Amino acid sequence: MRRIFSSRLQDDLVTSFRTELQKNRIINIPVLAEQIRNRNEAENVALEDISEWLMHYAKSVSAAMVFDPALEV
Repeated sequence: MRRIFSSRLQDDLVTSFRTELQKNRIINIPVLAEQIRNRNEAENVALEDISEWLMHYAKSVSAAMVFDPALEV
């Protein structure tokens, strides 16, 4: 079941994704997901849901992904 995000969270997801892609040309899924979750803590969205959205979006635009929470790209 897909979770429906608020407009504010959706805007943050898309903006953060595009900024990260332009800046580093690669998306570090766990790092970016944690940053987004922290900024939107009041929404009480699971880190896994944010990570899943980021992975699907990255795949849809053929963006490179890494999955290293210790790696700051």
